[in-house]
Amino acid sequence: MTISMNGDRDNFLHANPALYLTFNGEEDSGMAQFMHKLLKEFQAGSKVLDIGCGPGREVAWLHEAGYDVTGLDQSEEMLQWASARYPHLSFVQGDQESFELDQKFDALTCAGSTFLYNFTNEQVQSSLSSFRHHLNEGGLLYLDMRNAAFFLTREGQRWLQEELVDQRTYNGQAVTLRTRFSIDLPNQLLLRDYSWEFEGQKPIVEHLKHRLLFPQELVHYLHMSGFRLLRLFDHPAPHIESFESDQPLAFGESLQGRRLQLLAQAI
Repeated sequence: MTISMNGDRDNFLHANPALYLTFNGEEDSGMAQFMHKLLKEFQAGSKVLDIGCGPGREVAWLHEAGYDVTGLDQSEEMLQWASARYPHLSFVQGDQESFELDQKFDALTCAGSTFLYNFTNEQVQSSLSSFRHHLNEGGLLYLDMRNAAFFLTREGQRWLQEELVDQRTYNGQAVTLRTRFSIDLPNQLLLRDYSWEFEGQKPIVEHLKHRLLFPQELVHYLHMSGFRLLRLFDHPAPHIESFESDQPLAFGESLQGRRLQLLAQAI
């Protein structure tokens, strides 16, 4: 079993695509199907950019559905995996704050909390400006991320008090992921302490963080960056639960759920 530990801001899973898919469902097309439904519902065009594309799962599905789709990611390991598995598709390396593709898209998707690697206000604004620069006027933006407001709920408070445990089988061996969350209040960051435990090996411990963005704060940044909000919702949440693509699209807007999602239009 070959495991890579990447020292930059990309986390352990991002340096190990096969393990990432073990914990995130290699055959799970729920997020891609949801993106497709959103693109159809809001009449976006067919040219799509997926930011934080990871191993290319959504890019491949959308391509098969007829979209002209490009995947962008910061992780070399993820891009190598995606390019090897889908050599006929377009993948490029870039940082969400500063990438330059010299082309514009009808829609831009950014799922899986990729956007929360913008730790500062300046980074948030830079990324949204990059997104707007690469969208045609009227283009659709879809963001999916952890919901900061969730940690104000009783369930969210429990997450801050208890250890979360997830176990999967990888290459025939049990892998246990132990997670503890805490919040850096002055900097509005979710601190993520992970312990990866492989049978017969010393645990791999990492300390990561996500920016916590509250709903109206995010709306403010969108308006500043040339977007008009269309929807702000927490359900459906295909990143963490099954999505039935044959059901009518209905949005839950209590914003008490674990995911904060939005749709916005470039103006």
